[in-house]
Amino acid sequence: MVFNIAIVGSGPAGFYAAEALLRSGVPVRVDMFDRLPVPFGLVRHGVAPDHQKLKAVTAVFEQIADNPHFSFIGNLDIGREVQVSQLQAAYHGVVLATGAIGDRSLDIAGEDLPGSVSATELVGWYNGHPDFRDKSFDFSHPTAVVIGNGNVALDVCRILSKSVDELRRSDICEHALDELAASKITDVYLIGRRGPAQAKFTAKELRELGELDEVQPLVDPAELQLDAASNDEIKKSDSAAKNLEILRGFANRP
Repeated sequence: MVFNIAIVGSGPAGFYAAEALLRSGVPVRVDMFDRLPVPFGLVRHGVAPDHQKLKAVTAVFEQIADNPHFSFIGNLDIGREVQVSQLQAAYHGVVLATGAIGDRSLDIAGEDLPGSVSATELVGWYNGHPDFRDKSFDFSHPTAVVIGNGNVALDVCRILSKSVDELRRSDICEHALDELAASKITDVYLIGRRGPAQAKFTAKELRELGELDEVQPLVDPAELQLDAASNDEIKKSDSAAKNLEILRGFANRP
């Protein structure tokens, strides 16, 4: 008996689920569905365009897709054009691997004002996601503010800060390159409610901000003064300690 399995979502979770099923030793046939016409999900539309090495994981996904017991069906919106109940009736099992497709509102004053946008929209726009391809952003002001202490926040800061030549060396979409080439932004502020001991970005991402052609990272040394609890956190986390070391290096630059 061959078990027919439907996987909804063609990002990393979907492909790794397919790989596990196809390697399970059980006779399996996998059909993968996606709302978009192309696969790879966040790897295609979420990873920063200047991080081609991270996108190279698609080579692994292509190998999985080469399996004769695997099929990809794109341009089909499960939940609208086909119901999950219909998949359940047609398959032995259904795996939902769509991830968190929408933004979570912060419910704070000013969140919906013009010029306030989510990272999902901006990242999708410069990566060519069809849902955000026609979005419009205002880069005419000299100041941009990015709220968050994770890698996506650093990605946005870096893309907004890169020179046109640096962006050209990435695989950024042409429409985004044209818009960012005319950007008037000269100052980017990264704001987080927590300190360096609790920040969730990685050292590699943080270090890149100090390696850009026309950018000077500025850190107020006073922001790096840690209380006892934060010092304890730093001692227990190598990644936080590396981040603090990099930030202190930025603070000591002339």
